[in-house]
Amino acid sequence: MKVLLVHNPTAGGGRASRLAAEVAARLGGDGVEVDRHQTRSLEDARLAACQAAGSVDAVVAVGGDGTVGACAAGLADAAPGPGGPGVRAALGVVPAGGGNDAARSLGLPVGDPLAAAALLPRLRRRPADLASVAGRAYLNVAGAGFDSEVNRIANQRLGWAGNRPRYVGAVLTELAVGRTARFRLTLDGQASEPRGWLVAVANGPSYGGGMRVAPQASMDDGLLEVVVIHDIGKLEFLRTFPKVFSGRHLEHPAVAVHRAARVELDADRPLAVYADGEPAGTLPATFEVHPAAITVLAADPAPGFPPAG
Repeated sequence: MKVLLVHNPTAGGGRASRLAAEVAARLGGDGVEVDRHQTRSLEDARLAACQAAGSVDAVVAVGGDGTVGACAAGLADAAPGPGGPGVRAALGVVPAGGGNDAARSLGLPVGDPLAAAALLPRLRRRPADLASVAGRAYLNVAGAGFDSEVNRIANQRLGWAGNRPRYVGAVLTELAVGRTARFRLTLDGQASEPRGWLVAVANGPSYGGGMRVAPQASMDDGLLEVVVIHDIGKLEFLRTFPKVFSGRHLEHPAVAVHRAARVELDADRPLAVYADGEPAGTLPATFEVHPAAITVLAADPAPGFPPAG
């Protein structure tokens, strides 16, 4: 097995850079041939993955969800036209960032990156969908509204805190000043105008470091799961929010779940869009799924690939 490690020197407060040598040594001990590439930007990571797609068995992102998404985009970009040579590389993940939701979706041990690395040669190769918004590819969840503001606060103002405290703190901060929006939501051509706190467009089940906003979302069904939290009072929202870590928020009558391949979203003000924790412009935006766009290395079973039915 031959792999390219793509590591982000800033992920996890420098954790990914320190881990890269240990990951390479662990894989080398299993007979894996390892090359390393230290990224300078997400675009650099995308290009590195794209260029390596035909010459290695796996491109392994050592970092957070931004690095993972960039590598996934690079592998999808390398997909050939008719008669092309094919993409050899699968996407592997060693979780070393803040949220690490891509690793969660693939069934990897989020708290032990070296254990995740040791699993790589034995993981199952399986086709996976990729989603996109505003030219940015993402594996798990994008959205606008309350959650995008929480992402902004968590990243820009609370970066010093641990991951879960950072997001919970950002939720409380935004809840104090936030307000609902009138959305214009079109799902595969069917339009509606819900008023609510947020719209999350999910290819995988979680974001924000384990918030299972779309627990039934599947990375191999060719559809996006669209979660709308409708207009409820702030106190009720605060009572319901902790259930997102278990997925039980879906039991609340103000939470609606839809499925579509193409999602067009606008609002009564220019809300920010975030995709896998990275800024992706503002509304209006169009979200699309790209079925079986890449191959991933995943555990079996894995949360991002729930059994049919």
